[in-house]
Formats: sequence, C-alpha cells, structure tokens
Amino acid sequence: MNAAARAINQSNLFNGQLSAMRLSKEVGLLLTLLLAVLISAIAVVYITNEHRSNFSHLQQLEQNMNKLQLQWGQLLLEQASLATPARVEAIAAQKLQMHLPADKEIYVLQSR
Repeated sequence: MNAAARAINQSNLFNGQLSAMRLSKEVGLLLTLLLAVLISAIAVVYITNEHRSNFSHLQQLEQNMNKLQLQWGQLLLEQASLATPARVEAIAAQKLQMHLPADKEIYVLQSR
C-alpha cells in the first residue's frame, strides 16, 4: 500500500472513529458562531431579494391603479357629456320622433 492510501486508511474519518475526535470549547463555539453568521447572511440576502421583488410588484400595482383612475375620470366625463339635456332632447327628436307639445295639446286636470 502506498503512503497516501495508508494515511487515508489510518485517519479517524474513515475508520468510523469520528466520535473519538474531541473539539475544544473554543473551536466548537467558533464553529457555532461561524454557522450563525452564515445563516444570518443568507437570511439577509433572501429578505433583501423578497423586499425588492415585493417593491417592484407594488410599483406595478400603483401604475395600474393610476391608469385605472385616469380611465375612470375619462368615463365620468364621457357619461356627463352623454347625459346632457340637449343631447337627450336631440336623440328623442331624431330617433323617437318626440316633440314638445303645443299649447292646445296640453290638458290640465284638476283634482277635487
């Protein structure tokens, strides 16, 4: 067996003696803190990405809201122009052949 294979064969990791390796408290604390820092860094990146995504979606919704408000205002103006008394009278005269009654066509009913 060559020296590299012998070293691998004799190491604690490959002999199933990993539990026999002891870490000092300082090294354990350092590894724990390192893991906590890595997890918090990943969390910061994830939250920042979510915030950007949500903010972009919010801006799109606000633009859509502005377009809808503009359209609503235009529809209100159109409705107001279509409901003018002069236009209603003109349509009644043209399409329905309606006209204002003459004085002799008006009857007044009196109640007792």
